[in-house]
Formats: sequence, structure tokens, C-alpha cells
Amino acid sequence: MIKSRSLLTDGAWIAALQGLSAVGQLLGMRLLTEVVPPSVFGEVSLWVGAIALVSAAMANPTMQALLRFYPEFHENGKGRIVKDVVISQLLRLGGFALPVLGLVALYFFLKGDASASDLLILFLLAIVDVARMSSLAYLNALRAFKPAGVWALLEAWGRPLLAYLLIGSLGADTTWVLLAYLFASIAAWLIMHKRVPVEPALSRTAEATAAHSDLSSRFWRYSIPLLPLGLIGWVSGMADRYLIGVMLTPADVGLYVAVYGLASRPMAMFGGVIETTIRPAYQHAVARGDDSLAKNYIVKWILLVCGGSLCAVAIASICHVWLAGLLLGAGYRSASGLLPYVVAGYSLLILSHVANRICYAHEATKRVLLIEVGGAFSAVVVGFFCIRNFGLQGAAIAVPVYCGVQLVLAFSLAAPWIRFSPGQR
Repeated sequence: MIKSRSLLTDGAWIAALQGLSAVGQLLGMRLLTEVVPPSVFGEVSLWVGAIALVSAAMANPTMQALLRFYPEFHENGKGRIVKDVVISQLLRLGGFALPVLGLVALYFFLKGDASASDLLILFLLAIVDVARMSSLAYLNALRAFKPAGVWALLEAWGRPLLAYLLIGSLGADTTWVLLAYLFASIAAWLIMHKRVPVEPALSRTAEATAAHSDLSSRFWRYSIPLLPLGLIGWVSGMADRYLIGVMLTPADVGLYVAVYGLASRPMAMFGGVIETTIRPAYQHAVARGDDSLAKNYIVKWILLVCGGSLCAVAIASICHVWLAGLLLGAGYRSASGLLPYVVAGYSLLILSHVANRICYAHEATKRVLLIEVGGAFSAVVVGFFCIRNFGLQGAAIAVPVYCGVQLVLAFSLAAPWIRFSPGQR
């Protein structure tokens, strides 16, 4: 049984390391917004968003399956089977995605929107991002939160600092920022990947082969409903900035992304600390069939998210001008009024993630897909309407609206596992 003292210890480590990561991201944003004009910052954000789409589409379904099955097999000395299945599934998904990505890259190259060097950097960034996601998933599944947190810390500080140095030497250009991100991510991987446990090889017996085949089938059944989630999640989280880029200007994208990052990163960190602390314990309670303990974790999870979110919304509403002056360059501070809307939206989003993770724990991945589809659809519809009618402020106003829709849908679909009585599901 995972004791509350252990959860508190884990939570303290996670909070400390993610807090330092958030400080690095915020200070990095301050540095970059001092030397990079909004138009370049907007272009970088759009390309980074594209990389997030590729890596999430390829890796996220497999990583969710890994989080579900790896602790069980690792405890039985069969973690190597899970690792082999993960590698096999990632390679197959990569083989399916490569021709599509090649055609997309060719389109942007022929259109003149990206150089060959930019496309190579983006391709390598995607590979490194998938490798990082895989390693972090193993560490989190084993509750090895310290190395996972240090890894995130290295990237959070390294990317903007290296970009700032390159820009100071070579000029404010999208290519140098992307190259700095690539070098920082590779350096972090070289330093930290050795901390991922190495599973002993298993004998090639008929039993091991059968176990591998059975787990591979379970992986695909679990992850197939999640395959569209990379695209759907990307639409939910990134559609607004692309709508701004089409309907407004790249400079508006830069302003919006800077304020959005100022709001979303601390909120995502806050939600991540709570989730990373409670989710493994909740997952173990579900696996053991301890419904009473599982419900207790759900209640704690919801209360912690709600309490912290209310404080964050109050601070953003009162102090947004001061926060923008402290953490953004002078050319970005005029958009500080967007901050409270984005913080409110992210508060609803991280609360919806509680219901989402409940569905994951019960292998109800089709319900997760419905939740994400509803969130993505509302993000596009509400975002389009608000941006068309209210401009940049409309993009921020839309965030709590479509996140609220996703919240209601998530808890509606997770209700069977929230309302159960002890001994029942």
C-alpha cells in the first residue's frame, strides 16, 4: 500500500523540481521576449506546435499504455517485455507516419515556408521529443520522480538560455531558436537517459513469446482509440494560435503565445504536480480493486485542483499588469489583460484531466477519445467565433468556454467510477 507519507514526500520532490522548471521557463520567456520580436516568436511557436503534434500523435497512445501496464510487469520481473512491445509499436507507428510527414515537409519546402535546414532541425526535434517522452514515461511509471524532474528542469532552463545566447551572437531568427532547442534537448537526453532502468533480457522461451504476443495485443486494444488523440489534443491546445495566424497576424500570435505561456505553464505545472503524485497511487488502488481507497484519492485530487485554481485565478485577475511587467518584454505587456481568461481556462482544463485519468485507469479509452473530440470541436468553433468577433481578446475569452465544455463532458463520461460505492463499480 502506498502510504500518505510517501505521497507527501513524492509531492514535495515533484513540486520543488517542477517549480524550478517553471521558473526556468518564465525567466527564459522574459529573456526571449526582450530580444525576439513578436513576429519571430510567433513563428517559433507555430513550428514548436507542429512538433508537439507529431510527437504526441506518434508517442502518446503508446506512453499511456506503458503507464498502465509497465508497473505490473516490472514487479513480476518482466518489464523487458513491455519495453520490447513499446519499441515495436513506436517503430510501426513511425513507419506509418513517415510518408505523410515527408509529403508535408515537401509541401512547405516547395512553398518556401521552410528551408531544408529548418525541416531537418524539426525532424530531429521530433525524434528527440519521442525519445524523451518514452524515457519519462518509464520513470514516472516507476515513481522515479527525481530523475524525471531533473530531466524536465534541464530542458526548461537549457532551451531558452541557449536560444538567448545564439540570438545574441547570430541575430533574431527562427532557425537559431529552433537549433538551440534541438541542442538543449539532445544534451538533456545524453545526460539523463542513463537513469532509465535497464531491464534484464528474457529467455526466448515459448512462454515469453506468448506473453509478448498477448501484451502486444493488449497494447493495441488499449491504444487504438487513442491514436487520434495526438491530432485532437493538438487541435484543442494549438488551434487558437493558428486561427490567430490566419485571421490576424504573426505578431498577434507572438503576443498571444507569450501571455498564454505565462498563464499555462504554472497552471500545467500545478496540475502536473498533483497528477504525478496521486495518479500512480490511484492506479494501484484501481488495479487492486480497492474502490474505497480509489475514491478517496479522487476526492483529494479534485479538492487540491479546485483550491489551487481559485487562488491562481484571483492572483491573475488582480496582478496581471504587474506579472506581465515582471515576466514579459516591453513589446508584449500590452496584452496582459488576456492573462486572467487563460488562467481560468486552464483551471477548468486541469480539473477535466482528473476525469480523463480516471477513464485511463479503467481502460475506458473510447471515453477518453470522446472527451478529447468534444474539447477539440468546441475549441475550433468557439475560438473561430470569438476571434472573428473580438480579435485577440476573443481568443483568450474562448479558452474558459471550450475548457468548460470539455470539463462537463469529461466528468459525465467518468461518472460510473466516481459515484461507485465501496465494493462496487
